[in-house]
Amino acid sequence: MSGEYQTIVGIATAKYVVKKSRFYGEASTIENREEVKPFVAEVQGRIRQATHYCFAYSLSNGDDKLEYATDAGEPTNSAGPPILAAIRSAGLSNTIIVIARYYGGVKLGVGGLIRAYGTCARLCIENATIVTRIYYQDLRVITTYNRIGTVVNLCERLGGQVINIEYDPNPNITIRIQQTEIGTLQEQIQSIGITSTSLK
Repeated sequence: MSGEYQTIVGIATAKYVVKKSRFYGEASTIENREEVKPFVAEVQGRIRQATHYCFAYSLSNGDDKLEYATDAGEPTNSAGPPILAAIRSAGLSNTIIVIARYYGGVKLGVGGLIRAYGTCARLCIENATIVTRIYYQDLRVITTYNRIGTVVNLCERLGGQVINIEYDPNPNITIRIQQTEIGTLQEQIQSIGITSTSLK
């Protein structure tokens, strides 16, 4: 499993015009599905009264990947899939691209739409700042009072971060750690009789 992924910083935009149809794209990073609808709504607020708002996203959490594409009223597979293909070909994860189209009065045909949506999506990515990020996961560690320090030291030694400690009824420590280090951490804390539970 790779411990890293590439995504977009901030919002990247692009405009593409073909046969009087105008395509406006916005690309951004997302961390989960709950962020999809708010971002699409933001784009609709900035680019008002477009004929269509088509989008695609790719979410990954290490080995698990979730992808989605919608044509939003355009002919089947003419808008969403080309946008998703651009995200895939750029090797991006946790990325969404929304493209708003204003119909120009001239039909582009399915092939023309595929090229237009795909081109606008690629232009968004070309205009974006790409960064490499690390996959993290949160773990809840259930321990005893006299071993809190041991757990914290193990976490910090592996480059993790203590997010929260709850003391009632027993100490529960929430740790954020790189996914590639989860196995090592679990082995070490289990070897001293401490249990851990993954958090989704």
